[in-house]
Amino acid sequence: MLSKLTVENYALIKQLEIDFSNGFNVITGETGAGKSIIVGAMSMLFGQRADANVLMDTTKKCVIEGTFNIAGISLQPLFEEHDLDYDQTLIIRREITPQGKSRAFVNDTPVNLSILKMFAEKLIDIHSQHHSLLLNESSFQLNLVDQFASNQQLLAAYAKSYLQYVETKKRLEILIASEQQSKNDRDYFAFLFDEISELNPQPNEEELLEKEMNFLTHAESIKSVMYQVNSQLSDHDFAVLNQLADLKTLLQPLQSVHSLSAELKSRIDSCYIELKDISTEAASIADDVSFDSNRLQEVTLRLDALNKLFLKHRVATADEILTIAHDLDEKLLAISSLDLEIEKLTKSLANIEESLNKDAQSLSSSRKKCLPSMEKEIVDVLVQLGMQNCEIIVQITPKSNFSINGVDDVQILFSANKGQQPRPLEKVASGGEISRLMLAVKSLIHTRNLIPIAIFDEIDTGVSGDVAAKVANILAKMSASMQIIAISHLPQIAAKADTHLWVYKEIEDDKTKSNIKSLNTTERINEIAQMISGEKITPAAIETAKALLSEI
Repeated sequence: MLSKLTVENYALIKQLEIDFSNGFNVITGETGAGKSIIVGAMSMLFGQRADANVLMDTTKKCVIEGTFNIAGISLQPLFEEHDLDYDQTLIIRREITPQGKSRAFVNDTPVNLSILKMFAEKLIDIHSQHHSLLLNESSFQLNLVDQFASNQQLLAAYAKSYLQYVETKKRLEILIASEQQSKNDRDYFAFLFDEISELNPQPNEEELLEKEMNFLTHAESIKSVMYQVNSQLSDHDFAVLNQLADLKTLLQPLQSVHSLSAELKSRIDSCYIELKDISTEAASIADDVSFDSNRLQEVTLRLDALNKLFLKHRVATADEILTIAHDLDEKLLAISSLDLEIEKLTKSLANIEESLNKDAQSLSSSRKKCLPSMEKEIVDVLVQLGMQNCEIIVQITPKSNFSINGVDDVQILFSANKGQQPRPLEKVASGGEISRLMLAVKSLIHTRNLIPIAIFDEIDTGVSGDVAAKVANILAKMSASMQIIAISHLPQIAAKADTHLWVYKEIEDDKTKSNIKSLNTTERINEIAQMISGEKITPAAIETAKALLSEI
């Protein structure tokens, strides 16, 4: 149960501390006093987004704190899942700074808003003033059926399969689109790859060809020069080698009489040997070198072909072209593997869809199975609320596609009067009828799902008199198994509460602020009497108030 709510610097509330009791709590007060602000603060506490606009004093932060007794409520797994300190006293705090930044805490541990919402799902149901309008929406009606049928586990199993289905289907669509694009690219990649393969460039080939072309271009010059070298060294009477031989002959007689002559001869002998070797090698080179015009043409054409390929791919070497060829080959292999991957994923999607369909049918069966009892129980409560001749029909129709909630559309048909054909709620139900129908549905759902706290913000809209008393009885009955906090303007409901809280406005420092107090018996009589008679309390209203309170 919610034992205490503290609110600071929120809307018209400067500082407020509210103590709630177990059972039935009612909040009353004049219009505009701030009753619904308290519901807004509770919504903020459980994760509703906020900004600096909620601050009463824009220079200070807003703090909302709720203290809950959670003994007997199975919340420990939620604490363990998010590594939070468990205690039977749960304190949730929300802070909003003047800059609009928000912080949230569970037992003084910082948490994000999604965790607050998880606690809200387990702890509290807040019915705001405009909540009844949701009853006209098909998605809300479907949610009511699921809550009535206690389909939480079936929904969780279906949602898991559905998300897997959506993810797999999306991946398949991406692959198919990629395959289509790849088919457009495949021919082009294959053409480029075949073009390179046909030319078959070799590593460092362009450098070797350039050297060969340079040699072939100058072959005749090389042959001529080498012949000349050989001729100058040895092929005529005045050749260098012949002259060196003459020098050797001149120096030969002097070797025995002049030591330096011997040294000079030795050096000439060395020169002779080296030059003779050069002459022989030059002659050999000249004999070996020949101009091959056909080969020069082949090399020239090969280099032209390579350079065109280099230019086309914006590279400068054969090694770079080989790298491009490797990349093209990888792309072609990847394109070929797409077909296999698509085939595999298509089979996987079919299996997932089969499993999803089974989960969807289980969900549909559970929904349809609960409809007769749901219709009857809602009608039974509505009869208690003064709608003696009402009729409720809950229709389930199949959807053509899977959705996050299954394959069903739900529509609640309603008739308030005998002989009137049930029609969609938005076309036939008045505000008072919608309020009573929502109360009936909520009362039945809460007895099944056992949410410990329910807050009703003017669930009594559009009802009065005897019907108001019956609404009060329903709320009182609900409070036997859960904590009820109801904001009301009806004396019949106020009189049924275990605790009566009164919201009022006051002026402080030329500013209007909201405040709240718990009423004692005398104060309750006066407040209920004022709710009955208006601003001026009459003796008859006092007696009626006492009579209403005596019926508790």
